[in-house]
Amino acid sequence: MRDGEANSSPVWFWFDSDDVVVSTLSDRSKHHKVQRDRRVSFTVIDPERPLRYIEIRAVVEFEADPDGEMRDRIAAKHGHSNGAAFDPPGSTRVSLRLGPKRIIER
Repeated sequence: MRDGEANSSPVWFWFDSDDVVVSTLSDRSKHHKVQRDRRVSFTVIDPERPLRYIEIRAVVEFEADPDGEMRDRIAAKHGHSNGAAFDPPGSTRVSLRLGPKRIIER
C-alpha cells in the first residue's frame, strides 16, 4: 500500500516452468504496486487439505500482453472461453512473471 503496508488479493495464475504468471490490466493498482516494489509473496492453498499450502516469494518481471494471449490461457484454465470478456474496451494487458526466490511448504 502507499504507506508500505502489505496487500494481498486472490488471483488466477499460470505455472510456466519454474515461474508463476499473473495477467492484469496495465492501469490496475496491482500493476502499479509491483512497479514500485517488485518483491511479492504468492500463496496457493491445497483444496484437499486446507491447512497445507505453498508460499512463493518472488521478484516480478513485466511482459506486455498486447493480444491477451496469457489472459486467454489463464481464463481457459479457469473454465472461461473468452478472456477478452473480462477487459473493458481499449484496455491493455500485462503479464506479471513471478521468478521464485524462496519457496516455503507447510
